[in-house]
Amino acid sequence: MKSVRKARSVFNNRGSAFVQALVAVGVVGVMIYFLSPTVIKHKTQVTKTASIITARLALHSMVDYTLFGIRQRWCFSESWMQESCGKSVPATAVELLSHPRSVERILMKKETVDFLRLIGIANPEKVPVSKIHQRINIESFSALHPVYKIVADLKGYTVASIDVEISRDVRASIPEYGREVYLRIDVSLLDRSGKVIEVGSSTLKTTSYVGVYPREVGSFAVMVAGDLYLDKTSNSTSGLKKGDALIKQTGSRLANIKYPGLIFESPVFVNGSIHLPMAPDSGADLTGGDTVYTPVTFKDKVVLGDGPVMRNNQEFKPRYAGQQDDQFWAQIRQFGGFQKGVEVDGARDLGLDYLSGFATGETVNASLMAQCLRHEKIKYELSNTENSQLTGQLLGQKGSKYNYRLALTDGNMFTVQNKDVEKPNSPDNWWGFRDLLKGFSLSQEKLAATRYNIKFGNMYLTGEIPAEGSVTLEPKIDLRPLEKSLERQTSQAESDVNSSQARLNQAARSVERAARDVNDAESAVDREERRNPVDKDRLARARSNLYSARNDLAQAKQYKDRMEAELDANERKLSATREQLRKVRASMDIQPKIHISMKKPLKPGDDPEKNNSNASFQDLDISFDNASMLVNSMGERLPVSLELVAYDVGYYDGRNLRKNWAAGNNKGWLVFEPDGADFKVGSRLQDSSGRAKSGYPEDVDPYINLDKACEALGKSSSAFGGSDWSQSFASSARQSWSFTAKYGEAKDFVFDRNNAYWDNSGGSTAAFQVVSLAKTCYIKSDANFVSGFMNCEKLVIESRDKPLRIVGSFILSQGMSIDDSAYRSGIRWSTIYHAMATYELRKAGVLKGNNSADCSVINRYPVWHPYPSITDVSNLYRCNAISLRAKADPFRWTSVDPDCGFIKNGNSTVCKNRLVRFYVLEISRESGI
Repeated sequence: MKSVRKARSVFNNRGSAFVQALVAVGVVGVMIYFLSPTVIKHKTQVTKTASIITARLALHSMVDYTLFGIRQRWCFSESWMQESCGKSVPATAVELLSHPRSVERILMKKETVDFLRLIGIANPEKVPVSKIHQRINIESFSALHPVYKIVADLKGYTVASIDVEISRDVRASIPEYGREVYLRIDVSLLDRSGKVIEVGSSTLKTTSYVGVYPREVGSFAVMVAGDLYLDKTSNSTSGLKKGDALIKQTGSRLANIKYPGLIFESPVFVNGSIHLPMAPDSGADLTGGDTVYTPVTFKDKVVLGDGPVMRNNQEFKPRYAGQQDDQFWAQIRQFGGFQKGVEVDGARDLGLDYLSGFATGETVNASLMAQCLRHEKIKYELSNTENSQLTGQLLGQKGSKYNYRLALTDGNMFTVQNKDVEKPNSPDNWWGFRDLLKGFSLSQEKLAATRYNIKFGNMYLTGEIPAEGSVTLEPKIDLRPLEKSLERQTSQAESDVNSSQARLNQAARSVERAARDVNDAESAVDREERRNPVDKDRLARARSNLYSARNDLAQAKQYKDRMEAELDANERKLSATREQLRKVRASMDIQPKIHISMKKPLKPGDDPEKNNSNASFQDLDISFDNASMLVNSMGERLPVSLELVAYDVGYYDGRNLRKNWAAGNNKGWLVFEPDGADFKVGSRLQDSSGRAKSGYPEDVDPYINLDKACEALGKSSSAFGGSDWSQSFASSARQSWSFTAKYGEAKDFVFDRNNAYWDNSGGSTAAFQVVSLAKTCYIKSDANFVSGFMNCEKLVIESRDKPLRIVGSFILSQGMSIDDSAYRSGIRWSTIYHAMATYELRKAGVLKGNNSADCSVINRYPVWHPYPSITDVSNLYRCNAISLRAKADPFRWTSVDPDCGFIKNGNSTVCKNRLVRFYVLEISRESGI
């Protein structure tokens, strides 16, 4: 019974559990039934929220992308990506101005329209556009688009297209004072019907209001031509490329952060990369421990040309993805930080590359106008070329062919004579050698270009070289006397061989006799030595005879050796004489030739019909056929002396019209000395005493036809006319930036107490300096207020114990060197546009009113005064830093890459009047979500 009850108890427990499970399932089912609408509602809300977030990201990303394109003045494609503005590279002005989505067209002001009219653009007032509009279908959105990943997530929603519109903001409440433009950017998400999608009471649309300002060169405190290194522990430039600069890294942050260091209060431009100080272990930063430190702070924006920010020789990346101690540029403890961030242009400023020598280009001839004035004077006044010299330089040699470039200095010109070419002949006093010329030929018989006098042995000839033609001379070489001489030498050599052979035979017989005598003497000695008893006297005589016999044998052998050597020598002489005789007989009918030709210089690949050569130059070609046969009657090689007499502007009909015709300035000599089978000759023309003349003038372009160029000069526009926007002046950047000194005359510049000093007591020597191209700019220890627009190859800030204030813009093409003490004393550096710059420039006396009046005591009226006096307007201008811009127009360009320059073979400075870099400042952004 006990076991039965136990079994029932177990059965009852199992049944109870099953019932409980059924009850639980029922309860859960009821709960799910009543809660399912809530779950579905939450799921719908989460999905909807995700869609809104995606839409918001897409809208703002497209706005940011559009702002970047505006800053880079793109031509937008139909898929809203950057595309070429035309088929030409770079695009011409016409191509760029006809592109329907060219940003430059919407940024144009009236002054640009006036310029376009100047360069011949038809109806330029129709070029500017007030709006750029594009609708991009989501289905056809390019996978190459930078924001594709964000936009791609919209394809599953109700978004059918993205609408982008850029328009001029012309509200009357917005003041425009200069070259700035205000824009409105609208980006909308549209449904299939083309309407802006609405979410509740909000629309999926974002509007951005921006101001677009030209980014002038003068808006940067400093522009570095290459990379900027903050991780070098020495001021040494070893290992740096051309254009690089460095700010010295120190070993301790704690020891140096108490000093002001170098503070850039205005933007800085670096053409390449910035290399941050070396990063130590992150633990030192997290715990506030000591670390390396570069004493520089960038309080304003840093703009990079095409390089990234580097650290430890790698592209910079934050240590952590947004942790508190590593979120911003300003939190990098190894230097003062980029307090307003970093921007990248995406392209180098080519002007800086050419200024620094990182890139090299052809030198533009900036003196065409002066050359043309001289060119015309030379034609009519012989005194202008009285001291002109004929010079020449070897361009190349190949075998017996020599190419020289001849030049007349002082702008003198080779002048073709309008007469028949004089045939080669011997002067009267050399009539006896007239028969030494076997023959000659001329490529043409008209228009003589240059006279020549040539001497070869006893032959002396004079004649003329035709213009763009040649003369060929065939000296008469008579080898019959040499043949007869060699025949006699051969016969004598044969006789000498026979005589030597006979003497050798006799010597051989003498050796044989002497050898027998030695044998007999040895036998006699042997007999005497065997005699018993030995007769000492007889033995001594036998030995003496043996010694004599051996000496005779040695002498006979020596004589035989001499006879053998003599025979060998005579046989070699006979062989050489026979070979020489054979060659002479074989060469009896071979005649040498001398070819002399003159032609205009021709640039490789240029068309000769274009006649692009400079009349001050001629190319002289001299070649020899069978040069080894230019020998005298005895077969001896002889030098060839060639004298050239240039027909210049002082010649008419082959006669020199100058009073000092005997001076011989227009003459030059070349002497060809035998050297093996060819000749050796000097690399330059010689004067009458055999001294080398100077080479041809390197500063004159041999490929400019001055007659054509100067004719075009008379027809061209005035200086500072217009140039097509596709024209690049980058390769002539040094020329364009030489506006305060002549090209190539850059000198050092020194800031010291005499021109860069100010104290609070009112004493000031500070002056705003403008130097377009200097070698090294020195800031001495006694200078404390430096101001100006400076283009320096290198900047050196020397040791100092007082703070330094710099107000201005410096272009540095070869870096800078700053003494350690200058960091400790402190350097504040800003442009003239900084908020405090105008005040400080007034205090230092750099800005002054009319008659040098102190700006602080001048009665000033509000700028909106309805009737300001001329004096008030003038004082207002003079006492404002903006007036300093007028001192150096190139610092108003928007790149160092010149806006104005000389076109090659041009006659004057021309300008593109084109803005190529901009600041895009967002004023506000409104969004429906």
